[in-house]
Amino acid sequence: MKATEEKCVAEGQITISQSFGFSASHELRQLPASHKCRRNHGHNYTVTASALARDDAPGDLSPLGDYLAATFDHRLLNEQVTFHPTSELLAAHLAEWFRDHMESAMPITLVEMVVSETATTSARCDSVTSEVTISKTFKTSHGDVTLVLGADGLNEVGFITDFGDLKPFGTYLQAPDADAGLRAAGPALVAHLAGWFVDNVEPEIRGRLVSVWVDSGTTTGLWERGDAS
Repeated sequence: MKATEEKCVAEGQITISQSFGFSASHELRQLPASHKCRRNHGHNYTVTASALARDDAPGDLSPLGDYLAATFDHRLLNEQVTFHPTSELLAAHLAEWFRDHMESAMPITLVEMVVSETATTSARCDSVTSEVTISKTFKTSHGDVTLVLGADGLNEVGFITDFGDLKPFGTYLQAPDADAGLRAAGPALVAHLAGWFVDNVEPEIRGRLVSVWVDSGTTTGLWERGDAS
């Protein structure tokens, strides 16, 4: 599977985004024995690379898709990489592979690499800063609430997979005041949800809230770190 999108960002330059899919399993063996993700389990992964290119460059990132198919498709990721095969460490690995194998071969520059294990969870590596963040979307009856979370750095396990329990936030979204806020989608809603997360969840996890995005169907809103804390 692959999908391609192009858009002009400056005269003589375009952004190319291309997605590729593969199916694979992994065992997150450095998690506690009681953790279900320690056992063998599989995902239908989607990998999306975005790159800046000259408008006369080939708008094709298929070498990445070829690498994914040959190296990871229908394989146990633990046998294919030397690191703990979490989505966030895989995103960092693929960003490095892209820079080593594609930027040297064509006039393009990687912007970001995103690895999605499910439709609601993904890891993103920023090519400029090498920062890795996780995006987690909570589905509600009134729309979607998406958290972007980061940490000060990755360790050998990968901070995202088990860096803390986000379930309290999902539970809070069903509470009467949060549910009413999502239904009304007032302008203060996003800041309220961010503040609740920072006060009640962030102290208990090994990470920090970067942004909150709410899409209620009729209203959208974005909170980014620095707007409130």
